[in-house]
Amino acid sequence: MCAALAAPAQAQQPGAAIDVLDYRFELELSDQSDEIEGRAAIAFRVLRPVAEVEFDLDDPVGGGMVVSSVTLAGQALRFRQQDDRLLVSLDREAAVGERRRIEVCYSGVPADGFTIGRNRHGERTFFADNWPNRAHHWLPVVDHPSDKATVAFVVVAPAHYQVVATGAFVEAVDLGGGMRRTEWRSRAPVATKVMAVGVARFVRQRQALIDGVPVETWVYPQDREVGLRAFAPGPRVLGAFERRFGDYPYAKLANVQTTTRWGGLENAGNVFYDEDAVDREGGIETLIAHEIAHQWFGDAVTESDWPHVWLSEGFATYLTACYLEWTYGRERFLEQMDRARTRVLSYAEEAPYSVIVPASVPDPRRLLSPNVYQKAAWVLHMLRGAVGDGTFWKGMRTYYERFRDRNASTADFAAVMEEVSGRRLDWFFDQWLRQPGVPEFEVAWRFDEATSAVNLTVRQTGRTIYRLPLDVEAVLGDGRVVRGRVDVAGERTAASLPVPARAEELRIDPDRWLLMRYAVEEE
Repeated sequence: MCAALAAPAQAQQPGAAIDVLDYRFELELSDQSDEIEGRAAIAFRVLRPVAEVEFDLDDPVGGGMVVSSVTLAGQALRFRQQDDRLLVSLDREAAVGERRRIEVCYSGVPADGFTIGRNRHGERTFFADNWPNRAHHWLPVVDHPSDKATVAFVVVAPAHYQVVATGAFVEAVDLGGGMRRTEWRSRAPVATKVMAVGVARFVRQRQALIDGVPVETWVYPQDREVGLRAFAPGPRVLGAFERRFGDYPYAKLANVQTTTRWGGLENAGNVFYDEDAVDREGGIETLIAHEIAHQWFGDAVTESDWPHVWLSEGFATYLTACYLEWTYGRERFLEQMDRARTRVLSYAEEAPYSVIVPASVPDPRRLLSPNVYQKAAWVLHMLRGAVGDGTFWKGMRTYYERFRDRNASTADFAAVMEEVSGRRLDWFFDQWLRQPGVPEFEVAWRFDEATSAVNLTVRQTGRTIYRLPLDVEAVLGDGRVVRGRVDVAGERTAASLPVPARAEELRIDPDRWLLMRYAVEEE
């Protein structure tokens, strides 16, 4: 753990000039205005010789943040704001490997990313909502998942509010005059998309201590009973994933009722949920499982760039189904995966040329589709079927351990799975992640009395020709079942399954390992 934390986050954007190591955001909030006063201390390491560095920040044109000063060791630096960038001229050209720490003072009314308004009870609230790249609307940052950094939030706000933020609680100090200063600090590096702070009237309750990690709920006072009940599964979910993957990566797990635009947002160490989710009939255990799974995959191990967001959303979707299996049995798992299949097949008709990992992404929000959620979950399920249960879970754990607090790409995940399985898997990842559609089969079969075998032909009719193992079961007249496997490759595959008696039925994929559309016909 210590070695992982000591390693600097690796900036992987091509041509990046700096790697941010740490942010310290000091924010002053008030009830008289929506304007925030901010001071950001940014420590960074230089990746290539540079005399000017830039950060993402809304420029003042049409609103946005107005920077009043930028300093380095107390010395004023020249800066300009342009096209939602803050460009800072250093005192001299910095060499590769140098570390600098600048302070930016600014103010303004956030256009996005930090929502100041009223909750469902009409009370004033302040909530970060950074995903995917909206932190720059209110914070000077490198607003890309590849640049992870440690972070502190220091918030001065009216004392009738409570403050929750990324990291561990440091202190709360009453300043007099009805104001309080609260600090939280994360020693684990996180991406800006999952850095967060929430300021509201809360009831805070510790549910449990799981292996030293406090699991808490933060809900509006008016929703105390329903909120505490809705978030009750939190400790059980965290324990289930920790047993499977290893240590939970953050100082706490706070499940927080908020005004987020998302159903749930997997902020590192403090998940933000839509405020009305607590009223959901039947509870929100699956939503909780999805967001907590993200703490390992998406937060601790973060996609290196937006085309690889399936490493976050697909993982959380599949692990939610796995959690239901571990907790409630196989049928709950299959129900979840069957619903996912339905979504995928429907979306394949709506967007027949879309893929899970596109070559580029102009707007990361446009990635949010059944491709990166449900289809990616099925990719993981099929990978598990291909390499075997034990190997799959070993690979998942190895992937987490190797890339914890860092970034990973699809190639990184594939390399881990090839390593632990001892098999070439490039064909698997290419066809499922970079090719459109799903397998479409027509299966024709007949019983051959002369050879006492089921002869079958699998014809692929979709736009992508897949390679996959297809399990089949021949049901005999006396009720016995004979199982076989057909290695499907190419547009047409013929196979023969020996059976001891006449077959009356042929079942395809009886254990439901494959994502496909098919029709079966007896000749």
